[in-house]
Amino acid sequence: MNNFDLEKTLSTMVICVDSREKKNSHILAWFDKNGIEYEVKKLDVGDYMIDGGAISVDTKRSIDELSTNMLNRADHARFWREVRRAKDTGIKLIVLIESNKYTDIPSLIDWKSKYSGVNGRSLIDAIYRAHISYGVEFIFSSKRATGRRIVELLQG
Repeated sequence: MNNFDLEKTLSTMVICVDSREKKNSHILAWFDKNGIEYEVKKLDVGDYMIDGGAISVDTKRSIDELSTNMLNRADHARFWREVRRAKDTGIKLIVLIESNKYTDIPSLIDWKSKYSGVNGRSLIDAIYRAHISYGVEFIFSSKRATGRRIVELLQG
């Protein structure tokens, strides 16, 4: 996004932030610093969205959080319901994963969870299943760039 696009976005965009999103102070600080207007409210899909928009960004703070959401028996049902809800309502869901080490899906091949027996191959399979079956996109970003990436992605 060039500076002209960012300036145009700053003057016209109000981002809705899911009220259940708790560990996002670095993102909200970036919005504040850059004059991005936002309102906190409950969202049915994702963590960030333009009201009435067709794109929603769901952030994951780590590969482990993504893995838990997609593959852990206790947690995966909620994630897959949200994925189906996005597809059923015509919303493009983008999962934005904060990681400095991993930059794309193939780079996950050697990843191993610190908390479970999940490995990179299993996670990659789940990612591709979500992409092929439901159109979910998975994008990686450094934590420092997450706020800017959310704005870029919501612009479409």
